[in-house]
Amino acid sequence: MGDIVLSIVAKLAEYTVDPILHHARYLCCFNNIAGNLPNAKEELELTRNSVKERVEEAIKRTEIIEPAVEKWLKDVEKVLEEVHMLQGRISEVNKSHFRRQFQYFLTKKIARKIEKMAQLNHNSKFDPFSKIAELPGMKYYSSKDFVLFKSRESTYENLLEALKDKSVSMIGLVGLGGSGKTTLAKEVGKKAEELKLFEKVVMVTVSQTPNIRSIQVQIADKLGLKFVEESEEGRAQRLSKRLRTGTTLLILDDVWENLDFEAIGIPYNENNKGCGVLLTTRSREVCISMQCQTIIELNLLTGEEAWDLFKLNANITGESPYVLKGVATKIVDECKGLPIAIVTVGSTLKGKTFEEWESALSRLEDSKPLDIPKGLRSPYACLQLSYDNLTNQLAKSLFLLCSIFPEDHEIDLEDLFRFGMGLTGTFGTMVKGRREMQTAVSVLIDSYLLLQVSKKERVKMHDMVRDVALWIASKTGQAILASTGRDQLMDETIKDKRAISLWDLKNGQLLGDDQLNCPSLEILLFHSRKVAFEVSNACFERLKMIKILAFLTSSYTWSLYTTSCTLSLPQSMKSLQNLHTLCLRGYKLGDISILESLQALEVLDLRCSSFIELPNGIASLKKLKLLDLFCCSIQENNAYEVIGRCLQLNELYLRIYSYSNEEFLHNISLSRLERYVLNFKMYSQIWTDMMEEHRPCRALCINGFNASVQSFISLPIKDFFQKAEYLHLEHLKGGYENVIPSMDPQGMNHLIFLILEYCPEIKCVFDSTNVDLLQTEDAFSSLVILRLRVLDNLEEVFNDPSSRCSLKSLEELSIESCRQLYNISFPKNSKLCHLKFLTIDHCPMLTCIFKPSIVQTLELLEQVTISDCFELKQIIEEVEEGSVDYVTSQSHTSLMLPKLRTLTILRCHSLEYIFPMCYAHGLASLEELNIGFCDKLKYVFGSEKEHDLRVYQHQSHPQTNIHINFLNLETLRLKELPNLVEIWPKYFDPHLPNLKKLACIDCPRMPDSCVRRLMIIDSDLQQDSTATEKELLCLVTTTFNQLSHQVFSSKLRHVLKFRGLALSGLGVKGLFQFQIREHGSNTELAPLNLDLTHAVLSDLPELEFIWKGPSNFLSLQMLDRIYVDGCPKLKAIFSPTIVRSLPMLRTLEITDCEELEQIFDSGDAQTLYTCSEQVCFPNLEDICVKKCNKLKYLFHNFVAGHFHNLIELEIEDCSELQKVFAFECETDDDGQEGIIKDGEKVLLRKLLRIRLSTLPNFKEIHHGFKLKDDVKGHFINDCPKYSPSLYLHTGFLIGNKDKDVLPIPISKKEQ
Repeated sequence: MGDIVLSIVAKLAEYTVDPILHHARYLCCFNNIAGNLPNAKEELELTRNSVKERVEEAIKRTEIIEPAVEKWLKDVEKVLEEVHMLQGRISEVNKSHFRRQFQYFLTKKIARKIEKMAQLNHNSKFDPFSKIAELPGMKYYSSKDFVLFKSRESTYENLLEALKDKSVSMIGLVGLGGSGKTTLAKEVGKKAEELKLFEKVVMVTVSQTPNIRSIQVQIADKLGLKFVEESEEGRAQRLSKRLRTGTTLLILDDVWENLDFEAIGIPYNENNKGCGVLLTTRSREVCISMQCQTIIELNLLTGEEAWDLFKLNANITGESPYVLKGVATKIVDECKGLPIAIVTVGSTLKGKTFEEWESALSRLEDSKPLDIPKGLRSPYACLQLSYDNLTNQLAKSLFLLCSIFPEDHEIDLEDLFRFGMGLTGTFGTMVKGRREMQTAVSVLIDSYLLLQVSKKERVKMHDMVRDVALWIASKTGQAILASTGRDQLMDETIKDKRAISLWDLKNGQLLGDDQLNCPSLEILLFHSRKVAFEVSNACFERLKMIKILAFLTSSYTWSLYTTSCTLSLPQSMKSLQNLHTLCLRGYKLGDISILESLQALEVLDLRCSSFIELPNGIASLKKLKLLDLFCCSIQENNAYEVIGRCLQLNELYLRIYSYSNEEFLHNISLSRLERYVLNFKMYSQIWTDMMEEHRPCRALCINGFNASVQSFISLPIKDFFQKAEYLHLEHLKGGYENVIPSMDPQGMNHLIFLILEYCPEIKCVFDSTNVDLLQTEDAFSSLVILRLRVLDNLEEVFNDPSSRCSLKSLEELSIESCRQLYNISFPKNSKLCHLKFLTIDHCPMLTCIFKPSIVQTLELLEQVTISDCFELKQIIEEVEEGSVDYVTSQSHTSLMLPKLRTLTILRCHSLEYIFPMCYAHGLASLEELNIGFCDKLKYVFGSEKEHDLRVYQHQSHPQTNIHINFLNLETLRLKELPNLVEIWPKYFDPHLPNLKKLACIDCPRMPDSCVRRLMIIDSDLQQDSTATEKELLCLVTTTFNQLSHQVFSSKLRHVLKFRGLALSGLGVKGLFQFQIREHGSNTELAPLNLDLTHAVLSDLPELEFIWKGPSNFLSLQMLDRIYVDGCPKLKAIFSPTIVRSLPMLRTLEITDCEELEQIFDSGDAQTLYTCSEQVCFPNLEDICVKKCNKLKYLFHNFVAGHFHNLIELEIEDCSELQKVFAFECETDDDGQEGIIKDGEKVLLRKLLRIRLSTLPNFKEIHHGFKLKDDVKGHFINDCPKYSPSLYLHTGFLIGNKDKDVLPIPISKKEQ
């Protein structure tokens, strides 16, 4: 019990006595406790300073301080500040009358602060203290010099779209060196980072010689990854693991070759796209070899963009001298849109004198590099890297060779090949040489050292790239002189040259005895369209090393041309024993026997030249591989005989003008011939165009070939027929009823183009009925274009019951003027999956074109034109229900004709409908539908059976109406179809949201409702037409709120984008009516622009208005021509709905509108007059008004100043017409314009022809108007109130009223 009491007493003492003693200490020990405060503070300050030093050191190491350290420092500063305040209060408390009381509270605070400082000191040991800072990533790259030009916006957007596409993990950005790929990639990377398309975006430079370890380190540094592994393989595995974590975009800049992603550690083409790759390169081949799913090309800047960039870098402003700007624009032209050249040259010239600018321009024009200051990257050095990186030595040679052509010259690959063969020598055969050169050219194109142009057989060099080629050639001892328009050659400029090419020469005296002293010259080229060259005998004696010699009047072309330029070949040509290529193109050469001595000659090009005879010794030139005699004129008839002995030839191009009566030798056989173009008496422009566009390797064109079909197989010439890629025959004789098997039982599977014209014996092109004659199961397998024209006895194109003719490559079929053709008869199993263009014209016996089974294969058919096929009853054969073809046609309609864009049917008088309705659904790409002059046509889509609603419902279709979409149809023309009653069945609802041109002319049986249905838009489909709507072509309803916010309904948008309208024979009262509901605002709306460019309205007997709606609602800014005829109830052409300004209108023609009172509805006269203060008709040239008997004025309150381009005015049979121009209040000042001449107003300055006839009330054209003396025609008939003599300027004479009057100026003496 006592122990319990003692423990209780001890506890009571603990809870009562200890606190009392503790607080007593605050009263008694003030000085001791306060004395400890400075020591504690000093100790904490030392600790704080130590921590701060560590912080500064960490920051210098670009480390990030741990938040705990930053919080500790903040807490320390706060405590030290509080201690400082306490120290101030200590000195003050001793002076207070209540010292004891204050000391108690102050001591208590001091003790707590000392304890807090001790705690902070204790907590000053941090681990970790800091960490390595994350690198700034794409934010590191500055955008201050980046300009997103308009031409590059699409590239920028395409890159971003590709990055957003989760299925794309490899993207290639490719372009010419210095075109701005790196800059654009940086900006795209920054945008991707900003849009958070990836968690991390990392950009690394790869360069020409990729270093795997360097690339790994660059990526790891930017990801904050530390490698512990030393080996490249170990680092690759570590990096790959990191890149699979989260999402990362790697931008690999300046890639020159295929990178080994596995060796680097980059995950390759993973579906989840955890790691995406965007690479920049100068080579498209790199993109392909690295399997880029998207390849995006960066084009050069446009001229305007190049100028803007140059101004920015050269500091050209509006205040810069005019002459400086003139030089600057020429400098920019030399840069040809290449950003690195523009930036470097601009920066180099900034602040320089005018003389320095002129010097720079001169150097650029002479293809000499500028002196680039340090710190700027030379465009020459940049582009040379592309050259240096070429591993194909032939590509390097061709690159330098291309620089002999002028700036901006489109280099024909045939020229490049022929010159290249002369420079590098043959590769065994010409075929092998061409293959090697084509590979080399592809390398240059992929590297953007050559650029492709619109014609596929041509390339060009960027001017700056050409300059670099000339620069490299001069540095490597292969100096080239390439000049345009030079008149003389200086020894000091040419003596060390390896190549000289002079273009567009005006002087033919360049080849004197002393002018070509250049012993190392290998290439000599002269070009002039008009100059005849005089070559001295001593000229060539110094040119022992020359390999290529060319005198050209034209680049390589298949177009026919002749010149009067002469060129005599001197005897010194014998010394050119290293000459490989000789090109004498377009000259009168005379005697060319000297060519027999050129034993090293491999290429002889005499294209379009004339000479006496082809030397016999040509056949003895053992190295001669290519002979070009295309379009040559030869006096002696020995050419075929000599050619027949040239057994060494690999290539022959032959068309001799002068042999019009000479028979082509049938026994020519050149076994080594690999390429040939042989043209005998063929002068067709079709042939020339085909050769120019397609460049076939082997072409045979013969007019009048006459060898019996029985003997053909034994003729040596048969090889030319059977191996030809292009075969064009006219007036074929000898009993040939077909091409295959008569000419080739093996099927002509080399043939790509076949053209037959005027061959009356041909009955079919392919005939497999005699199985014994045909030795193949697959004929015409390579045929792409088949054209048949004027084959009077052609009955079928293909007579192929055994289906041996596949036509799998056929793209174009054209049949014209084959009057006995009754069926094309496509082979039953043929698949026309590549057919794009079908043209059939003037085949009056043809009854049908396709079977449904064939139509299913027409996957790429784009254009069909059928005209003047008078017996054509069906385009697609109608098959009986239950047949195989019927089932097929009904079950695969969605696949039918999916690419058909244009369909034109004209003058097919037996055709009752175009396509069965089941095919209409597949016409998703149809853009243009033209049908005209088909007398029996009743329907466009759907047979008679399909238009019968009862039959349709009987076929178990659940709904009454079905929708049909022609989403791409822009043009619909129906003209002179007297029996057309419907376009499609009534139970189909058409949807044509993009229809822009509508013509419905002379279709008297087609109801208005059918045309009205063409204007149906989505929102109308479920609506029943009101009585008002049935009287209109189109009713558009909208709200004021929608218009004010530019939110247009689909129907309004549809109407506004209409471009062409041609209507006749309809019974509608109005065409377009616009209604605005819920007006409720005084705000004036801006007029809506209607895209209409032309309107033709004729024979509309009930038409009362064209446009109806609020005033100034529509603006016809694009209207070019309007023609209105036979609208007897129409009172105005342009209602107040139309804004009174038609800036593009050129022709206004109105005839036979009996009730027409105004061309422009007068409405509010003041409004009209105000409007007429601006030029409303600046381009109107022709006005014609006839048979409008209620029209008093053509233009009311429009001054003549609006018509300053009016040329012709014609008015006839308008009984009430008084004036052309009239005003509410006419004064002497009405219509004042132009200049004052002898006190008279000069109006309608350009009016040259005036015709006024049968106008009983007509008084004048314009108040104050005077006829000028340059009026070419002034015809006046039956205008009793019009006195032309009152309106003549002095010097104008008028003749009889029934004759055109010509101006006759009066002499000065008579004046």
